[in-house]
Amino acid sequence: MEPATDQTRFLPSVRSRTELEKISRPHTTYWQDVWRRLRKNILAMTGLVLILLIALMSIFGPMISPYDYSDQNLKDGINLEPSGEHWFGTDDLGRDVFVRVCEGGRISLTIGLMAALIDLLIGVIYGGIAGYRGGRTDEVMMRIVDILWGLPYLLTVILLMVVMPPGLGTIILALTVTGWLNMARLVRGQVLQLKEQEFVLAARTLGAGTKRILFKHLIPNAMGPIIIMLTLTVPSAIFAEAFLSFLGLGVQAPIASWGTMINDSLITILSGEWWRLFFPSLFLCITMLAFNALGDGLRDALDPKMRK
Repeated sequence: MEPATDQTRFLPSVRSRTELEKISRPHTTYWQDVWRRLRKNILAMTGLVLILLIALMSIFGPMISPYDYSDQNLKDGINLEPSGEHWFGTDDLGRDVFVRVCEGGRISLTIGLMAALIDLLIGVIYGGIAGYRGGRTDEVMMRIVDILWGLPYLLTVILLMVVMPPGLGTIILALTVTGWLNMARLVRGQVLQLKEQEFVLAARTLGAGTKRILFKHLIPNAMGPIIIMLTLTVPSAIFAEAFLSFLGLGVQAPIASWGTMINDSLITILSGEWWRLFFPSLFLCITMLAFNALGDGLRDALDPKMRK
């Protein structure tokens, strides 16, 4: 005899229309998905955390220290080793190295960010117009870029630093004279690809002007590569500022900069005052490494091919 069948196990599932239409997976925007993938990149998140920590140290470090970056103690504070009183030691004029490293971080981050933002503004507008207009306009504008590209970057910056009066504004101007060329080339290439898409044709058909199409449709869709280039421009500007300060063409005394501190401490290598060279070099290397790691992480997170 066959066993009795439990009929309750074969009853049809009764589900309402609301349950059937309910989305099982929450909707995420493009930038939410980018942030989710960026958080999974340990190296990129480490770089972001290091950048935030260095920025906080540069801002609040001088506030928690009783010393000023220009205070001198020639009597009994020359070349003191790191201690509880002077965390990073002192230099040959008795100035606290920790406060000067924090001040150098302010200078370097300010110059790096300002140079990157100016490069972003000029490069996006210039490259966007050249790519969208095309034809003779594009030809003339890109030949100007080629002429400026042929000028040696560091030589141009050094010449401008020699001719113009010293100061932060001069350094930023010198770094951005030809620094926007890479951004302009990148934006032009992205716009040349995007302007033939259907959404641009639809916007043009609806009567949108050049300005609206460029700034409301084309540039927002090219923000991924632009942000990556922006994050990689910052460490380049920081290194260029440190190099100029190392040569004596950057910020002038008594203002502290990582480059000037490294230059001043070179003569102390053989005398055993290692802290004067170690700490500014360490923070310069960490800052550049952190920005490059963040840029690589953003490149992977913003790449549509990396989506799963």
